[in-house]
Amino acid sequence: MGLTCGVYGDIDGADWWLYEPSDEVPLVTKRSRKCCSCDGKISVGETARKVRRFRPATDWEECRGLGDEVEIAAWYLCEICGDLSESLTELGFCYDLGDGQESLQQQIAQYRGDEAVDRERLITPNAEFRGEDAAGGRSPGTTGSTT
Repeated sequence: MGLTCGVYGDIDGADWWLYEPSDEVPLVTKRSRKCCSCDGKISVGETARKVRRFRPATDWEECRGLGDEVEIAAWYLCEICGDLSESLTELGFCYDLGDGQESLQQQIAQYRGDEAVDRERLITPNAEFRGEDAAGGRSPGTTGSTT
């Protein structure tokens, strides 16, 4: 999905969701962790951000009064990706994290590339229209040779 402007919206029906990453703190786990964005190694004691994830409670969990969401295994962001996530959030962007997703750096690069294309369209609004129809011939009302 990549970067989007705005909010994610409703989480009803989602398999799991996350809240904003915590503040930067040294990693205090027994083992090193992998950054959920760039897959870089985060060693114990290095600066990281914890990303708390949740899933909907099952009927059994709700009946027992355990709440409507259950915390699942946390993910971690390395210092660089954590700073990027904080900056993106402050600017009002939403982003994707996790397995199979592009890293935050890749999402930003893709957004900047798309933004450059849009900016070019604004500078040259007729760049896409070259006086040819879909069949490759001249459109009615244009001048010039059709050969």
